[in-house]
Amino acid sequence: MDPRLKESLDRIFHPRAAAIAGVSERRDNPGTLLLRSFLDMGFEGDLFPVNPRHEEIMGMRCYPDISSLPRVPDLVILSVPPEAVPGLVRECADAGVGGCVVNTAGFGETGRPEGRRLEEEIREILRHSRLRLVGPNCMGIYSARGKVALFAGMFPVPGRAGMISQSGSISSISFLTGMERGILFDKIVSSGNELDLNCADYLEYLAEDPAVEIVLAYLEEMRDARRFLDTASRMRGRKPLVMIKGGLTPSGERAAASHTAALGGRAEIFRGAARQAGMVLAEDLAQMLDFASALLHLPPCGGDRVAVVSAPGGLGVNSADSVERAGLSMARISPRTREALASFLPREGTSFSNPVDLGFGAVVPGNYRRVLELLDRDPEVDIILAVGSAPASRDGDIGLIQAITDEILEAKPEMSKPVVVVLFPSSLVQPQAARLYQAGVPAYLTPTAACLSLRHYVDFHRLPPEEGG
Repeated sequence: MDPRLKESLDRIFHPRAAAIAGVSERRDNPGTLLLRSFLDMGFEGDLFPVNPRHEEIMGMRCYPDISSLPRVPDLVILSVPPEAVPGLVRECADAGVGGCVVNTAGFGETGRPEGRRLEEEIREILRHSRLRLVGPNCMGIYSARGKVALFAGMFPVPGRAGMISQSGSISSISFLTGMERGILFDKIVSSGNELDLNCADYLEYLAEDPAVEIVLAYLEEMRDARRFLDTASRMRGRKPLVMIKGGLTPSGERAAASHTAALGGRAEIFRGAARQAGMVLAEDLAQMLDFASALLHLPPCGGDRVAVVSAPGGLGVNSADSVERAGLSMARISPRTREALASFLPREGTSFSNPVDLGFGAVVPGNYRRVLELLDRDPEVDIILAVGSAPASRDGDIGLIQAITDEILEAKPEMSKPVVVVLFPSSLVQPQAARLYQAGVPAYLTPTAACLSLRHYVDFHRLPPEEGG
């Protein structure tokens, strides 16, 4: 990675001083909301509000311009009308600022000549300086360790994921929904129109960042596609890249053009290049988080042989179908394990092969845990798919679901093999799903979602790392 690019991005994600231009006394002012976000994050550096019309904002001294600041900020956020952006960018460049985030919309994405003219004016300023720019038309960045927030309500939680998104809403939804799934972020960039810094720059940075173990991406256009794909190839087998590509259909491509001024690419060409680079492609946000949950939380696997454990037999059969449809293998339970299962489970209404059906044995405390422990020791098993029960009534099965979750969580610390759980869609099971997520156990609402996630997880761990990557 180019050292100057790394230095610029370090200053943007870990600023020691930051300024926000465009703050006002209005509570709904975007700049003021960002100022509040910095304070809520506990930003530890110097923080400077900038607006020539005010002397003080929220009890803080307000400065008239960038040149009047007591020190050069590493990061300046421009939350001002589009016509005011070029002048402030020039001020930042002249002052030696590290990077700007331009939240404002009204540039190339509008399709209007005025928006394109403003972008070209900004490019000309950047060509003659070392200043780097995020956006415009973006929500900016989130940095847990830098304590920088891109929207109100965020807070610094230690995370292991990074994200690049050309959509501000997808970046914020991913942060909040990911938190519910146990997927916590160290860094997020909402990159918008990518007038200067682009997705290839951000991917290079996150690929080399030791704090980031997985990268998620939502892109409508891959600017500098060759460098992006080269970086993805170097990540192959080392750091997963899970991506949604917007604009792969004619309707999506038209929508992308008006959203971030993006011009997409032919779907078949993109998918082929992405597969060759080892990227994991998701169709939507829910699927991206499904895949990320398995790739982030599960230990490296030894193969694709899946053992299915269920209490209700039909759910086990359905899960076995999902295993094979995903291209995984149903494990052959060893004779020794089958004998051990037969020693404590009922003979009637059960199965000791694969799927393992506990039948009414599931209601006996400790049985589910014993089954998991036996399968964990079975050399014929690589992965365990634990299928919970959907409630048969509003309150009749809740105790069983909770007990099964308890036993999975009790067994997990002593297990060496990956375990994923299927808890069927019901508001009654959500508290148990939340417990599993927070313990780092991937949980899914359908066997299909679980098995597709396992397919990508297995494929990632089979990928040969790129030579020299």
